[in-house]
Amino acid sequence: MRKLAVIACLLAPRAASAGDGESAASAQLAAGTYVLPDPEDEDETITPIAGGVLVGSYERGFSEALSWRIELAAAVYGGGGVSWGAAAAGGLVYRFDVLKYVPYALLEVGGSYLDGGPIPERAIDPVVLLGGGVDVLQSRDLSYGVEARLASFAGDTTTVSIGVRVTHRWGYF
Repeated sequence: MRKLAVIACLLAPRAASAGDGESAASAQLAAGTYVLPDPEDEDETITPIAGGVLVGSYERGFSEALSWRIELAAAVYGGGGVSWGAAAAGGLVYRFDVLKYVPYALLEVGGSYLDGGPIPERAIDPVVLLGGGVDVLQSRDLSYGVEARLASFAGDTTTVSIGVRVTHRWGYF
């Protein structure tokens, strides 16, 4: 019976603690779109068919569940001509659990830029970014997962994306 208990403990998923001083760098490739009011016709909106978004982020933990995060994003959209965008934001990430599957939510503030294609004039707007996802821990240093993001605020631009990401962690000792 003792051998069975030892084997069960060894095979059970172990908690991976996150905490103060842990750092992480992530790269994300996502599909996305935006919605922007048409300045020439107030009843119409400008929305591309689809786009690709590349996001790079850095996180640093200050407690087991909380970290601060900064990120940069670049996007290219098609439909009505090629348009492009960029965003920069910073904020907090809350991890709900630190086992093999780690759901998280994020809240950030920043700005977005859209231009080109069907956009008659460039759009630079402040944004509040809400997002969330699930990371799957492969090892203490590496995880992958999915993340969905919605960025909007008092400005006119709303962007949405969902994609896959890979994360490298260090500094947890």
